[in-house]
Amino acid sequence: MFHHPRKAFVCRVVLLHVQFNKRLVTMSIPNLSEEKSQPPRSRSRLQINAERSDAVTGSNDQAVGKFTEEEMAIHRVHREACEAKKQMYVDPSSGYKVFTEYAHLQRGKCCGSACRHCPYGQVNVKDPAMKKQFNSLFYV
Repeated sequence: MFHHPRKAFVCRVVLLHVQFNKRLVTMSIPNLSEEKSQPPRSRSRLQINAERSDAVTGSNDQAVGKFTEEEMAIHRVHREACEAKKQMYVDPSSGYKVFTEYAHLQRGKCCGSACRHCPYGQVNVKDPAMKKQFNSLFYV
């Protein structure tokens, strides 16, 4: 009774680009006119702490002096672990294993344990005394 055309109505799949920015997840659809002019990006690439690392990588020279050597070592080891997509790293000063921001993003929500690299602002931490201050690199 109904005529079904043989060609599919959907002739292309629109990929959503997910950006993690300041503990907020935003989705955007790439501009179709730009799609053909730019090479496709790797789907597995995550940019973690893009704005936070600017304070350490030299885009803001004044910020480098306000962190201790210990904090810089933690940030460096954490950044390397996230780039390698590792769930944990060993804290250089204490020797404890610490979850990376990458691991928290894979979980998808705050676990409530007041983690050092929580990308969700420690929203599920019940005890206010457990909440930590964010020093623009991680919670201390």
